[in-house]
Amino acid sequence: MVNLIARKEQFVRGLVEAAGWDAQAADVHFMHFAPMFEIGNEVDFIVSEAKRLRLRYPKILVAPLLYRTEDNRLYVIQENAGLRLVEQW
Repeated sequence: MVNLIARKEQFVRGLVEAAGWDAQAADVHFMHFAPMFEIGNEVDFIVSEAKRLRLRYPKILVAPLLYRTEDNRLYVIQENAGLRLVEQW
């Protein structure tokens, strides 16, 4: 999750309104777990995950892809060159 700390209020509000949590407990939960799930840069994270998965599952083809909700497009990450738009059908 990229920029998770900036979404703290939304996350806590969601736990309170949708899941029935106490606001203080939701805040404590967020502050405890957010650092574990924060992704600094999504492209770097995807590249490192692709490398990790290739090592773990050597017979499976792993393609580093990123779907951006901002433009509804799928991108392939060229691991030494950044993002490239995948052709749309």
